[in-house]
Amino acid sequence: MAAAELIGLEPVQAAAGGGPPLDEEESVIATFERVQLVAAAQDLGEGTLFITEWRVFWLAAAAGYSVDFAAIVMHAVASDDESFGKPCLYCQLDSEEEGEGGLGGSGSGSEEEEAEGEGGQADVLPELRLIPADAAQLDDLFQAFCEGAERNPDWSEDEEEEGGAGGVFFDEDEVLAGAAAASLGVGDVEELVGQDPGRFEDAEGDEFEEFGQRRRAAAGGRERQPNGGC
Repeated sequence: MAAAELIGLEPVQAAAGGGPPLDEEESVIATFERVQLVAAAQDLGEGTLFITEWRVFWLAAAAGYSVDFAAIVMHAVASDDESFGKPCLYCQLDSEEEGEGGLGGSGSGSEEEEAEGEGGQADVLPELRLIPADAAQLDDLFQAFCEGAERNPDWSEDEEEEGGAGGVFFDEDEVLAGAAAASLGVGDVEELVGQDPGRFEDAEGDEFEEFGQRRRAAAGGRERQPNGGC
């Protein structure tokens, strides 16, 4: 399997007329001629780069590939000649994709097989570089990728940060207040008071009066007098 496919690029064929095979309601928002593609350190030569609302297509005479914007986790302009030799747009792909042609493999097999990968090839870094023949196009290329990323936000990150869809969230003060109320039974007391506002009024005095009445009845109506009197 080609290195481009190992890192998650999908092989495609050009549509009639030489353009990318678009889905319904998908359209090209930017086109760049003579862009060299280096996928996982493998130089695939020059081709035409097409940016759509959802995907990136690279089409050449001998091959063609596409990748969803959702799979591009980072892109940046690399202008340091020592890092690669040419100014380019560096992209890093999602390394957690699984399945055939993905980055995670099938999820089965021995550690040695996973280390070597399919066909005895070692795992490759999920990265690619796009090198326009005209370095002045780099800024436009970067902006096109930024627009594509904005059109395709990573919703999974929001769900992970918020604890998943459908969750209920409280700030720290609300959590502490709720815990204190629960330990004191405040909620139950407030509910009882709301149902019967006079329920707890003069509760202590009523209890002592009822106790005194029972004591006098048991003694035949007589009360103990001070100083030993009967």
